Amino acid sequence: MKKSIFALGLALLVGCAQPDVRPATGQSTAPAQAFAPSQVSRDKVSRYVSNQLVVKLTPEQEAEFTAQGWRVLARLPELSLSLFELPGGTSALAAAQKLNLSGTVGYAAPNRLRTGEPRVSHPLTGAGLGEQATGRIFDQLAQYALDDNHMAAQAAWNAGLTGKGVLVGVIDDPVDVTHPDLRPNWASRAFDPVENQTYTTAQTWIDHIDGQDGEVDQKIDPNDEHGTAVTSSLLAVKDGKGMVGVAPEAKFVNASIFQPDSVSDFYVARAIVWATNQGVRVLNNSYGSGGYSDPIKDALDYALEKGVSIVASAGNDGRQYFNAPAQFPGVMTSAALNINNTRASFSNSSSTVSTAAPGVDVLTAAPLWLNADGSRKEGATPQGNTGYQWASGTSFSGPLTAGAAALVLGKRPDLDPYQVRRLLEETADGRVGSNPAGYDLDTGYGLIRLDRLAARLANGPIPEKGGAAKVLVQIQTESGYQPSPFADVLLERDAPDANSAPLVYAARTDAQGYASFVAIAPGTYRLLVGTPDLAITGDNPEQRETYSGSLTVTAGSVIGNVAPQRVLFTKGAVDLNPLDPYEPNDSLETATPLTPGTLTQTAYIFGKERDVDFYRFEGKAGEIVDAQVYARNRIGGLLDACLVLRGSAGEVLTLNDDAASIGPDPAITGFALPADGRYYLEVGSNQTLCLIDPDDISQGLPDDSPFNKYRLELRKR
Repeated sequence: MKKSIFALGLALLVGCAQPDVRPATGQSTAPAQAFAPSQVSRDKVSRYVSNQLVVKLTPEQEAEFTAQGWRVLARLPELSLSLFELPGGTSALAAAQKLNLSGTVGYAAPNRLRTGEPRVSHPLTGAGLGEQATGRIFDQLAQYALDDNHMAAQAAWNAGLTGKGVLVGVIDDPVDVTHPDLRPNWASRAFDPVENQTYTTAQTWIDHIDGQDGEVDQKIDPNDEHGTAVTSSLLAVKDGKGMVGVAPEAKFVNASIFQPDSVSDFYVARAIVWATNQGVRVLNNSYGSGGYSDPIKDALDYALEKGVSIVASAGNDGRQYFNAPAQFPGVMTSAALNINNTRASFSNSSSTVSTAAPGVDVLTAAPLWLNADGSRKEGATPQGNTGYQWASGTSFSGPLTAGAAALVLGKRPDLDPYQVRRLLEETADGRVGSNPAGYDLDTGYGLIRLDRLAARLANGPIPEKGGAAKVLVQIQTESGYQPSPFADVLLERDAPDANSAPLVYAARTDAQGYASFVAIAPGTYRLLVGTPDLAITGDNPEQRETYSGSLTVTAGSVIGNVAPQRVLFTKGAVDLNPLDPYEPNDSLETATPLTPGTLTQTAYIFGKERDVDFYRFEGKAGEIVDAQVYARNRIGGLLDACLVLRGSAGEVLTLNDDAASIGPDPAITGFALPADGRYYLEVGSNQTLCLIDPDDISQGLPDDSPFNKYRLELRKR
């Protein structure tokens, strides 16, 4: 008998995604996370912590969850978020789906994992320091990115644009605040979002990063150079020594998200909120991965609403791709250029790209990790480290862009994030990129030119303020209006000419049916909405409804004072209690007869904790059989399926689990039947059936979801 879902007293499910091992990302990467492979799963788009759930709810609701055995790991009160550890054997992914569709919380989401951008770095040796690289010398070292053929920084500095008075937040791995080029501009605040602890002296910060227990698993790793490199290109002090950043008089704080256990959505969101609460006006985010993140979007909206200009790297996949956080409305996305001012081969392109900046062999600082007495932390830096390096990636075009934003706000602190973005776009060199006449998907509006920026700030005009919009999506049912979570909401506006950008902003509705857009261009848009994503629910296209209308964004509006525009559907409600036409078929004795060459109706791995379905057919010795499951990779839904072929006595003859959690649905191909008689096909989830002994599913993980849908086909030859 199938189950019902009752508000907060719902039964949790176990997801069926396989554990994932983090891939290598180049010579230097963020440290591996302190999660065992069994603690990490993935769906089609990204990895997540299998038993951690981020939920937006009220304190009263939190008490109801804890009464059910959910343990609160952390809270983020500014966003009304709680991070829960779920009871053993329960799945964050499936629990999030059920909670969102119940409409009882703001939203629920697996605690997804984020990775640092792949990059390549080369230590700058003593010989390299003497040789100097191509480009103009600033302070002591050559930095081509800042010279007159590239960003033209000197003209901006000469005009008094230095970032003075601007606080910048660097969301990255631990920054070496003891480095001589960074220490003068450190605002004496560094943050560990996992411990929720702020450190105010350089010594206590590096002692914390290093770990004070004396064990081998110290937190400082010689490869932990990314945050230091990013920060130096943004705002290294101009003091006649070493190198200089774009905004040499700006100050910075560091929220370290790439420590063990911390590179997950909840802690990234906490880091963004912390930095915003410190008073930052610019936020640099040189990280990203696939998958929509409600917590990160919430945190970015929080920052944007408080006037923080946000920069994100486009990503280093070398293709047209949407990374989070670069995909979110209001964010300035930076593409990377090489020394010839052409797009770097690794730099992603997309409609979210705003501008471009150098990102190949950019001079950056390398961490030294100096104690208060000037000595280096033992084992924390490689031999021969001079404190400088060349680095490549959109991770470094991003902070150069963030530095430009700091220059704007140092001159005009009254400007909002949209105005800052438009100033960088309108003064960029549009000849750079695939469209020499202006905008293109590869480089946005082109190379940031600080000389043009300085002239515009001196003489005007200043762009109008940005605005905000909110959309409420509901479905009319027999029992009344229901919110539509997972609905896709797009705002689109055509480009005024071939050399300008079309505007496309995308968001997804939360469990209450709301989608928000913050710090976007004012004007009238096409509003496009589609009911819940079929990749999640696995429904048929005719069960989805779409809407096309218009929406107007007013300059100066903010989320707090805009009325939501309502979109009402009559289709798109999700069935949380579907009927399986073949139940009961949970044993050999109750197996459903299977007709070769006929595709079954939609069936479900649903209704009990470890549901499996059996089908029977007759075969002859030597017959070749092919069996195919159509599950999440063919028809949508959540089922990462397992397919088992059993003999007449129930013995396992062969099985297939599709090999990879994001690969094709499982199939058994070209199997020769050994004898005449009855055979059985068994379908279940990967983690219930295939990852353990299929003859003892009690050892597997529970799996029970109304979105665990599949169809089965058998062929003989």
